[in-house]
Amino acid sequence: MTPNQLKRLKLKKLKEQSIKPHRKISNTFIQSAIHKNTAGALKTIFYLASLLESDNIDFNQDINTLKIDLRKMLLYTGLTAKDIRNNLKAMQETSISFVNEELEEELMINLLPYVDYKWGKNFIELKIFTKISKLIIDVKNNYTFIDTSVLMKLKNKHSLRLLPVLNLISGYDKDIPKRKSFELYELNDLFGTSYKRLQDVARYVLSPAKEDLDSNSKLSFIFETNFDNFGKGRPKATSITIDLIQKKSVQGKLI
Repeated sequence: MTPNQLKRLKLKKLKEQSIKPHRKISNTFIQSAIHKNTAGALKTIFYLASLLESDNIDFNQDINTLKIDLRKMLLYTGLTAKDIRNNLKAMQETSISFVNEELEEELMINLLPYVDYKWGKNFIELKIFTKISKLIIDVKNNYTFIDTSVLMKLKNKHSLRLLPVLNLISGYDKDIPKRKSFELYELNDLFGTSYKRLQDVARYVLSPAKEDLDSNSKLSFIFETNFDNFGKGRPKATSITIDLIQKKSVQGKLI
């Protein structure tokens, strides 16, 4: 649990006095841990997660060594060696706080305490704490129902976050419309933004994400801004509704 999560939990407890002490660390790794939350950083996380799930990792140890074949990672993610270096460097400069409110303790851990680039041998060796390894795997597990090859084709960081939502919407029962409405604060939480107007979310987040998904995924969407027409004056934007689009094939970007 991060410090921000602890604050939210305490506010919730004021309303729900029956809540028990929170012991499990909630994962907001994508939202708060990766520097700048770029699409390349997210792809790096997904790739690390696939390696961490292998039998070579001993979760009984506090720290593990991970050896990355750079050529395989370049091929899998579509990133450049420079991208990978920058993403790992950003992770190395980032730490996560784990708060145990029952014991009133806070533990701060660096994401990657050790990174050794063996450029001449085409591999990277890094050391990673088990606590962080589990968080990374949790991130990937939230995306397990998505074709990973689609994730690697996406270029926009917001489309990477929206794709799991579209997958959940696609699983709605037949008698339920495949759509979901979001208020401004929900959209900011989802995309890690801080926009003050729904129009800005539509312009800077949803429109680029839609273009990316239209070109690379069978799942895409259309969206519509909802307005409050009550009272006098200009109608006020209240929410945005996202409607799922399911295609039989990926069309690709039209030139």
